[in-house]
Amino acid sequence: MRCTRVIFFVIGILIFSSGAVPAKDRVKAGVLRLTSSAPVFVAQEKGFFGKEGLEVEMLFFKSAQPIAVALASGDVHIGATGLTAGLYNAVAGGLEAKIVADKGRIWPGYQLVGIMVSNRAWDQGVRSLKDLKGRRIGVTQIGSTFHYMLGNLLPKAGLALSDVTVTPLGGVKTMMDTVAADRIDAAFMVQPFCTVMEKKRMGHRILWAGDWMRYQIAGIFFSRSLLKNRVLSLKFLRAYIAGCRYYFDQCLKNKDGRRIRGPAYAEVLSIISKYTGATPERIAAALNYNDRNGKLDAEDIQRQIDWYHQNGLVHRPLEASRIVDGSIWEAAFNSMTP
Repeated sequence: MRCTRVIFFVIGILIFSSGAVPAKDRVKAGVLRLTSSAPVFVAQEKGFFGKEGLEVEMLFFKSAQPIAVALASGDVHIGATGLTAGLYNAVAGGLEAKIVADKGRIWPGYQLVGIMVSNRAWDQGVRSLKDLKGRRIGVTQIGSTFHYMLGNLLPKAGLALSDVTVTPLGGVKTMMDTVAADRIDAAFMVQPFCTVMEKKRMGHRILWAGDWMRYQIAGIFFSRSLLKNRVLSLKFLRAYIAGCRYYFDQCLKNKDGRRIRGPAYAEVLSIISKYTGATPERIAAALNYNDRNGKLDAEDIQRQIDWYHQNGLVHRPLEASRIVDGSIWEAAFNSMTP
């Protein structure tokens, strides 16, 4: 707890000491090397930012919390990252940033996040959510997106978080290795690792999260300085929306439950591969769902904040209006052709 307070204190100092305004037509974006960053990568490689007369420098981070710090300090003007208790606490503590657009959702029909059970737990009869009662379940961190998903999935089987032992393991690779070694009963896993584990008989998948819930898992954040620069804000969002549309039309269209590949499908996989280091084959098994126009599910943000607060992970009540600004996206969207 003391460490958490120190982090928020440091963020608070940075908030009030930073006032860096983006250079004309040039912004810095804090990004994770994940498939969910695909619209940003596409907008860069297809020249959508350039067509707006905008230069975007991407700075790569390994997790969400450092991006929050970079937003506060002015080291980045844009954050593209997951929505966690840590970020909501930073805003409650004074971080002046707003979520302005979608950057990925858990969604029906898209197999992004699953729950994997160990071979031993499987042999003991763990086949569904209700069978997780009394079991140890791995997540990356307390207050993470996986923690949130677990807390919202368990009630669908009549269970609560108190019915399981939530176990932070630090990272996806650690979660995979821990399940494979039978050192934990189950853990969340992202694609393509679910498929890899099943093929190598390292564990068994009992569900896809997207079949059970709809969840705004990540967002595009704007810093205080960028929010004050309407011209640059609109330029970025118009290009980002164009990137979302291109990614969706080439990779995410569905008809009668079947995925329809666009003519530039292979090109988009190649672009994502360039920035993530994953092979196109692995990327194809882990395509993240994004809204075609990059529109944020703003109502879900309040649901998340309320859940985190009720479970003691967000330390004070927080209205979503403190962290969401849909007006910039609305203006950008209305200035574009369909």
